[in-house]
Amino acid sequence: MGNLLGNEKFEIEADGVKIMVSEHTVQDQQVYRLIFDDERAALVITRAATWQGNLWTSLPQGRQKEAEFFGQIVSGYLDRR
Repeated sequence: MGNLLGNEKFEIEADGVKIMVSEHTVQDQQVYRLIFDDERAALVITRAATWQGNLWTSLPQGRQKEAEFFGQIVSGYLDRR
């Protein structure tokens, strides 16, 4: 679990793209900033609890498909550590 003094950083790969992930805590909410080694903009994601269950969402909203896709990969990494 990240904190303000020592956020965890790790690298994942998806579809041939390397992604540096840093974990942050913002007002007791875990968020993950993804920096891609291709030309796309960085993505910030978090898990949100909804009436349908937990899902990954982007901050700010608008990149939902990416958030869901990369959120599953981040989840897999977190489950294995």
